Amino acid sequence: MLEAALDYWERGWSIIPIKPETKRPAIKWMDYQDRQPTQEEIYAWWEQWPDHLIAIVTGEVSGLVVVDCDNEDALHAAYDAGMRSPIRAKTKRGLHLYFTHPKDGIRRGPRAGVNSRGDDWPKINGLDFRGDGSYALLPPSPGYSWDYPKHTLDFDDAPLWQDWTPKIAPDTSGEFRFETLSLGHVREFAAEDFMSEWDRTAKYIADRAEQFPDGKLPTGGSNGRNMRLTRYVSECIMDGYFADELRLRAYAFQHEFFVEPLGEREFEATCRSIEEAEKRNHPERFDDEGRYIPRPESAMVTTTAPIAPAKPEPVRKLIQMQDADELARQAQAKTYLIEPWLSPQTIVQLVGYSGSGKSMFLQHALGALACGRKYFGPFEIGRTARVLYLDFEMSMGTVATRLQEIRSAQGDTADRLNIWTPFIEGKDMNLKTQDGLMALQGWIELCRPDVVVIDTVRSAWVGLEENSADAWAPVNQMALRIRNAGMAVILVHHSNKPGEGGFQREAGSTNQLTVLETQVRVAQVYEDEQVALQKAAVWDGDYAAPVWPLLRDKCPPGYRLYMVNEISYGKVREWSDIHDQLQWIGYAAHDADDSRIIVSSRSTKQRAKDMALSGWEPEAIASMLGRPVRLVRDWLEIAP
Repeated sequence: MLEAALDYWERGWSIIPIKPETKRPAIKWMDYQDRQPTQEEIYAWWEQWPDHLIAIVTGEVSGLVVVDCDNEDALHAAYDAGMRSPIRAKTKRGLHLYFTHPKDGIRRGPRAGVNSRGDDWPKINGLDFRGDGSYALLPPSPGYSWDYPKHTLDFDDAPLWQDWTPKIAPDTSGEFRFETLSLGHVREFAAEDFMSEWDRTAKYIADRAEQFPDGKLPTGGSNGRNMRLTRYVSECIMDGYFADELRLRAYAFQHEFFVEPLGEREFEATCRSIEEAEKRNHPERFDDEGRYIPRPESAMVTTTAPIAPAKPEPVRKLIQMQDADELARQAQAKTYLIEPWLSPQTIVQLVGYSGSGKSMFLQHALGALACGRKYFGPFEIGRTARVLYLDFEMSMGTVATRLQEIRSAQGDTADRLNIWTPFIEGKDMNLKTQDGLMALQGWIELCRPDVVVIDTVRSAWVGLEENSADAWAPVNQMALRIRNAGMAVILVHHSNKPGEGGFQREAGSTNQLTVLETQVRVAQVYEDEQVALQKAAVWDGDYAAPVWPLLRDKCPPGYRLYMVNEISYGKVREWSDIHDQLQWIGYAAHDADDSRIIVSSRSTKQRAKDMALSGWEPEAIASMLGRPVRLVRDWLEIAP
């Protein structure tokens, strides 16, 4: 130990002795954060404590910083964050990666992934930074050994440290505009639910000819006259009309359907209040002087009034053989939101029986997506995205608890994770009705999400006849319209338990699968066989290698594993080499402060990177994992 300590000292490093039983400094080491010890001090320390370990005081004093990777997730995250160094040391649990300190006068203090908020260091359990004011154990301390080719490299070859910065800016590229979304044409049971307000009012009067012999609505009588005008004005604004043009159409509506028009003051207040709401919700549609900027004709929905001008015929284009290469290029360039099961503009069904933890899994996954995390367990996140999560079942207390858990495990999602529940406004949103669809459209306009979640289908479409193929048509139509407007759609649905028409099969008609691109199945895994049987869950003993012990071993000290989910797939329209048949997500809580972390199995892609970090060549990795060499090289960011 003394000989090694003197060798490090001669390199200019600040060296301190470490107690082998506690891994803590044996001396008051603050002074050595700013200066090297003397040679005499080193001799004195190891003559007094010959069995003590050696540590480098990291930071500017030694000219080095260390990235400490204590587990597979940490190694993988460091690799993907560009923290790659050929100068490294093997530790008892992972690797130490060495980098040259920039010596630019900036103090870079230590960081711990488990406690990070994600804004100054990756929130990855086991990924730590040893900078100024920290230390790292050195070989030949027990369990530590250098892992670099000493005949070709030296510590001077450690790359210059590049400060990590989070990548949380959402990708706003693309041609789709959420403000053009219209759900007004979705087909449902009652045709009037999906008519324009003009046509709906006309039908209402025609169906009650005896009540309204003159074909118009009288004042009073609970016929919803004023509300009809309000809805019509709203539709006109959605179609791009404002100011004088808006009032012209509102006057026409009154003339057509009202015995007595509203008084001038009430009429103007109605129009103005809806205009003001438009200014608040969409300031980008107004110039600097507050004047409305008319939208181009191509952006208007034109569903509200028969006096709307006719549109020119659209340019039609079909896919032909000459388009094959360009379509392939665009498909390959596709960036997943959550790889491999959530792409932009896709329709996903998440299915599991009640109590399986499907909502918990999904909310944590989308929390990681909205937070800008690199991974959610075995699933890689492509970019940060905005989420509108419509939960029709959670109580206020459950929402609060779940958000606290997501913040602890994933980080702060700021305004990118938005949850709607019925208690927000004190009323439900029934998507079987026109009012429900218009409310949904309003929340989409307000949130402008990349992902829309409906949890669950059964609660959102009240009274849905799940075994009827026709009943699923409006669900599919709505999902398609949202997807075609540029968003991903996730429909959360229940599966059957034993005796309910097919164990773990999604409830209802197979027509629900018509528009899906991916079906993700979530089940809960129990260690106790009887509990698993009672809850119609998965027993850990049925696996060739039980999952609970493997995930429990990945929990840091003080954390208790309390729940495990099995993730598999049902229908997948485009199965690929990046899909894995099964993955497992574990949830752990700290016994003292109740902080939360996620532990998981490893995806094939993650295993490939782990093997590369251990020195495997791409060809050997591909052979071991059963994947194409081209794909492995792409995963490792190695040019062909």
